[in-house]
Amino acid sequence: MDDVKKGEVDMIENRKDGPATVPQNSGPVEQEGAGVPTGYWYSPRFIGSTVAIVLLANNLFIGYAMPTNVLNVINADLGPDSSIYLASLINTLIKGVFLLLVGSISDVLGRRYFIIAGQALGLVGAIIAATSKNINTLIGANVFIGLGGATQVLYPLLIMEIVPNKHRGTAQSLITLSAFPSMGLGPGFARMMVEYTALGWRWVYWLNAITVGTSLVLFLVCYFPPDFDQLSQGTSKKEQLKNIDVVGFLLYGGGLVCLLLALTWGGRQYTWGSAQVVATLVIGIVVLVSFVLYEIYMAPRAPLVPMNLFKITNYNVAVIVGSVGQMSFYALNVIWPQQVTNLYTTDNIKIGWMSCTTGAALAFGEVLTGPLCKKGMRVKLQMFLSMTGLCIFCGIMSLGNESREALSVAMTVVIGLFVGWIELICIVVASLVIPPEHIGSGTAFFASFRAITGTIATSIYVAIQTNQYNNKVGGYVSEAATDAGFAADGIPELLKVIAKSTTARAIGSVPGMTESISQAVTAAIKRAYAQSYSTVYLSSLAFGGVALISCFFATHDMEEYFTSFLNKTVDAPHLQNVSKDSKQEDGEN
Repeated sequence: MDDVKKGEVDMIENRKDGPATVPQNSGPVEQEGAGVPTGYWYSPRFIGSTVAIVLLANNLFIGYAMPTNVLNVINADLGPDSSIYLASLINTLIKGVFLLLVGSISDVLGRRYFIIAGQALGLVGAIIAATSKNINTLIGANVFIGLGGATQVLYPLLIMEIVPNKHRGTAQSLITLSAFPSMGLGPGFARMMVEYTALGWRWVYWLNAITVGTSLVLFLVCYFPPDFDQLSQGTSKKEQLKNIDVVGFLLYGGGLVCLLLALTWGGRQYTWGSAQVVATLVIGIVVLVSFVLYEIYMAPRAPLVPMNLFKITNYNVAVIVGSVGQMSFYALNVIWPQQVTNLYTTDNIKIGWMSCTTGAALAFGEVLTGPLCKKGMRVKLQMFLSMTGLCIFCGIMSLGNESREALSVAMTVVIGLFVGWIELICIVVASLVIPPEHIGSGTAFFASFRAITGTIATSIYVAIQTNQYNNKVGGYVSEAATDAGFAADGIPELLKVIAKSTTARAIGSVPGMTESISQAVTAAIKRAYAQSYSTVYLSSLAFGGVALISCFFATHDMEEYFTSFLNKTVDAPHLQNVSKDSKQEDGEN
């Protein structure tokens, strides 16, 4: 244990004062190890870069979350086509595979051209999607949108590395607040566009094109972080390109694709026990294990994921706790809109706005808890309290049923607030405790791991909900229908109908059905749905328990990371003076 601790200290001894080795021409910001250049906060390039990153953060949700919420509408217009789900799946796969590569390589080559290329690809994808004439074109467009998303998902990294360590909590809360229109209210806006505009769902993609295009221009004009020459002195670009971990990328990407495909196919295109799902799942797991072994024992010169990051205890804790928080958020994103539709309302606009509660609460949770990072209670205690609150209110959420709409809505808000608190703490900690030269790969792995675990959790939750509903609905409907006077010999036909559709029109089409019997059947269906959702929320407590235990392994000194060290500026070669005020402020704090 002592050796591990010593290794951890050696790796992060510069976390307070900056990198141990600093490029000679990157400006006094990094040579001094602390402080902010005079005029930095008000420079056109910092302001322009900040606005560009704000738009980029919104692009992530406009390009994925908003279209996903209206996929059924898109399918009705362009299809119907059973492959519509590939539009969101391709986006997720591409984003998950490439974000780790982008984070790792941009640590060495510089971020500017990766971000510009990502936004350019996102713009192409948005335009193609907005003008799609069929589902296949839409799926193809999401390849480009996913490539853009691989850079967009790193928006916390982009904003936090251009502000001093001690302000990273505030920076994360502010960037989240700026993304609130799309993160928190996106589903409602998407459904309003469908309902009230002539272009309907296409406006979602045109909005994405407009914001991506504006962001692209601002990045071109204003965003000049350290480039290759400043980051990699003594080596040529050709040499660095040769060192790219191609084998690691192929193993990681291939394993991730197989894993996510299996989780997406299971229970939808194929049964969970089918050869297609089992074989793909096993191959994915084996390849990902091979990736880890390759990174450890082959020790590539520029590893996709530096394995020594996992010697940092606080990084491991942040990854585990943050991933569990993301699991809960993914569950609510998928399960809650279904719950609203099946238990509370069929009004399209109301469904959209009720689906916003979790995302909106998450954004406010990050905004409200941002100042706590540096000046509040101990970071370790914040991790524990936020995860405890999440577990408690997920448990209470299981009490929500068809007659407790207000309770369910309130719990989604409270859970969202706690998830926001968890997200903020873990994202900030994960970026602070790793060496500055690995902030891209470390943050990208954290984002990728959260996406993987979120997808796994979603598949588990959907499988639980589906199985619980299927196991209960037949008995509940049969009992309710016969008690209401429905003929017993008509039950098989009734069950066959509700297996396809549970609408009032479908139920009313069954021979011998009356209004009173239909109401009894509908109530029984809602009861089955309510109990299936309850089981999902209770099952999430298992993941919460793992995260709570992990919190105890965090160290008590994380407050020491919040210094005036500035990892990068957006104009490093041009801003030469270090502000004395920033040094004095750090001394006072």
